[in-house]
Amino acid sequence: MSPLDMLIFFFFILVTVKAGVSFVDYWREEDDEAAKVPAVAKRAVAPAPARTVQRVRPSSVRVTPIKRERIPAAAVAAQANRKIHNDLKNRGVA
Repeated sequence: MSPLDMLIFFFFILVTVKAGVSFVDYWREEDDEAAKVPAVAKRAVAPAPARTVQRVRPSSVRVTPIKRERIPAAAVAAQANRKIHNDLKNRGVA
């Protein structure tokens, strides 16, 4: 290992240590500032919803199911083939 490699590694080690020390100092200051602020004795509780709030879905709103056509896959394929054949025939290709 060359002296240049050792110098580069040493530099990275110093930068890492400096970052760690700065990190700890920053959060220690934040913790001290937070300790100076008086704590609220009791947190505000959200009020309960009023009894006039409508909790049931109104009768004017209805959920409609999705209606799906029950066409067999073979019929769908036959329709597609017929459509392609008719399109080609109309263009004069088939």
